[in-house]
Amino acid sequence: MAVVCLEFFSGIGGLHYGLQESGVDAIVAMSFDMNENANTVYEYNFGIRPNNKAIDYLDIRDIDRYKASCWLLSPPCQPYTRGGKYLDNEDPRARGLIHLLKLMPKLDNIPSHVFLENVMNFENSQSRRMMVEVLGQLGFDIYECLVSPVQLGIPNNRLRYYMAATRKHTRSAEDNVKWTREYLARGKDAVFTEWPFGPALKTAAPCPMTPLAQYIDPESNDDQSLMVPETYILKRKRLEFDIVQATSSQTSTFTKGYGSKHLIGAGSLLQTKRLDVVENGFGSPERLLDLGLRFFSPKEVSRLHHFPYADDQRKSDFDSAQPIRYALRFPTSISQSQQLKLLGNSLNVHVVAELVKHVLFS
Repeated sequence: MAVVCLEFFSGIGGLHYGLQESGVDAIVAMSFDMNENANTVYEYNFGIRPNNKAIDYLDIRDIDRYKASCWLLSPPCQPYTRGGKYLDNEDPRARGLIHLLKLMPKLDNIPSHVFLENVMNFENSQSRRMMVEVLGQLGFDIYECLVSPVQLGIPNNRLRYYMAATRKHTRSAEDNVKWTREYLARGKDAVFTEWPFGPALKTAAPCPMTPLAQYIDPESNDDQSLMVPETYILKRKRLEFDIVQATSSQTSTFTKGYGSKHLIGAGSLLQTKRLDVVENGFGSPERLLDLGLRFFSPKEVSRLHHFPYADDQRKSDFDSAQPIRYALRFPTSISQSQQLKLLGNSLNVHVVAELVKHVLFS
């Protein structure tokens, strides 16, 4: 019988795609998100529109009705970042996750599997502590890790926090309290930083790095809409740009600001001309103007995030042996900048698939 899942903070469905690639026999009964652009893309690809009710306003009936045994969560990361001033549980954007954790023990159908993705530093948060306390006292075994796609052979550095928890019924209530206290006392030592780990040690294969060139779409080099405007470059006088070539070993994290005037820290720029020149523009951005700098296209970012892209005929070593029922497409109503923003808010599908397959359902 298929595992019934609920996908909270669903975005464009990154966790759903990861579940698909994992090969686990599962269905997503309902997703929840308030971002209408994301919901439009989700509906376009999965045929069901996510519930846009604020997650912190969901009640027990909203969740119990699906009799789900697995929760997939990718809550907002801003409460745990410098940009969000590290407000943690005090940030209004953390309310949804906190609300779900408070509801969970009251449900008739408490899930037996929970999978969460978030930004690095979540492992130091009060939200994480609350999550461990709730899950531990409900009898879950917990695995936490920090994993980047580069550890799985993908040339994109996107270090993220993951928690995979499975409910066991072998501990007494007293033992659950003791286990939780001892687990929390381990602090950062409880979080794995190498891959493979735990249940995956015997099953996960070594991961040689895939060349970045395999992710590049040559046709995008001629797309003028992707070229970085001179004004964006010249206004940065003392900051180093992250410039890569197709021969580079990896790219940096793509954020929701990618493709805009926010060039620093938003993601890598691709050099398409004068490839014999290596230049970062530190202190002399005018020297970058003839390097043919462009943004990675939505298709290329999708590839690096390992979404099954609908119009992509490319085959790679990462292509899943599982049937692809759902592929990523963007409706014409979603502009290129909106596509990049949505992808910047998303995750790496292959990393999720490996953790789901080898850890959550091992």
